[in-house]
Amino acid sequence: MRVVVAFAVIAAALAGCASPRHAMVGNASRITVAPDLPLDGTIMQRVTAIICAKAFIDPQPAPADALAALQNEAAAIGAAGIYNVKYAQTGLLDRCGIMPGTRATAIAYRAGG
Repeated sequence: MRVVVAFAVIAAALAGCASPRHAMVGNASRITVAPDLPLDGTIMQRVTAIICAKAFIDPQPAPADALAALQNEAAAIGAAGIYNVKYAQTGLLDRCGIMPGTRATAIAYRAGG
């Protein structure tokens, strides 16, 4: 039984590493980063992006890289912008495993709502 559980945990961890990355969306650079929800904005959903280092000895990925990936995620759902952006280092149980990583989360909104 322990072998089955260990195998399931390892398979789940490797599946997270093998998940496909979203292709860059053409208008990701148009995603506005705002400190608060604009008056004409309508909340869509929370978006999250995690950037992992390539190797265990590499430094923590920069927040700017995580922000670019976050803007890509927001563009993929058709958002006009994001607000309330927060950054955090990833832990051992996150998608990066033992590699250093940076997670960015924000709330996506659409304009003119």
